[in-house]
Amino acid sequence: MASPNLTELVATTLRNRDGMVADNVTNHNGLLRTLEERGNIVSAGGGRDLTEPLLYNELATKFYDGFETFQIDTSQEVVDAAVYDWKQLGGFSFISGKEKIMNREKWQAVSIAQSRIDALMAGLRNKTGSALYSLGTEEGGKTFGGLRLLVADDPTSGTVGGIDASANTWWRNQTDVTTVDISSTTIQDRMNAMQLACTRGADQPDLIVADSDFFTAYWKSLQSIQRVQNAKMADAGFRTLEFLGAPVVYDAQCAEDLTGAGHGRMYFLNTKYLKFQKAPERWFSTEEARKVENADYDVIPNWTMGNLTTNARFLQGVIGSTA
Repeated sequence: MASPNLTELVATTLRNRDGMVADNVTNHNGLLRTLEERGNIVSAGGGRDLTEPLLYNELATKFYDGFETFQIDTSQEVVDAAVYDWKQLGGFSFISGKEKIMNREKWQAVSIAQSRIDALMAGLRNKTGSALYSLGTEEGGKTFGGLRLLVADDPTSGTVGGIDASANTWWRNQTDVTTVDISSTTIQDRMNAMQLACTRGADQPDLIVADSDFFTAYWKSLQSIQRVQNAKMADAGFRTLEFLGAPVVYDAQCAEDLTGAGHGRMYFLNTKYLKFQKAPERWFSTEEARKVENADYDVIPNWTMGNLTTNARFLQGVIGSTA
């Protein structure tokens, strides 16, 4: 039997799973899955950054009668843009020359290829899941700018998308982060208040993600009535409830930063104004195998490039406890 080309086998198997990689990642994370379902994982154009046009001012209007004249201020700015950096995530599967010799039979080749691919996929899933809740400062500022940045515990300071929140009150998310511990007797009042704070006409939160403390508190608060589960999210393997029509999704990574620290949180998100912008040719994409110089092994890279962006922070909110 001819010896199989293990490098080609690993690369081909990995490429064949590229679509599954994206699905596995989104299934691993309720936020990213919802963005995908709504078409909010979008291909960005080229350029040095990712831009989100936004409306931040109103033009002057007035009630009038008959032939009254209007004062029109043509210098008034109404449109600006939030600018986000590209962020990159990647990893390598690999095969050594020794392993090629030792794994000549087909079943052995498949075994070693599969184990390496599974390990790489697990790393991509875990990195993506945690980074979507990050501050964007972890790992030397190389991570995606996650919810702890875009929907900050303290939105009155810091720069998001190149805009200084301390100087621009319209560029602040809603927040209710206190030292008060969360409980089943207080959770619904806080959720009601946050829902109203994040609602502007027909625009209202369509996804709520929570850590175990907040999800459990809400769940317990519903013990006396029938619990409603969102069927679509449940089919994806998530534990869900509903709040005013929006799925409430439990995500273990919601309370953590990339070091595993953090306090309990519940995010009220309007995904109409929340996107993951990606490079179209780098969305969990596998490239050709590369022979490493001065060494006896080959590597097969898998790349992702993009960032989480928003153009309406005021429609996003967070409830948290620092207790």
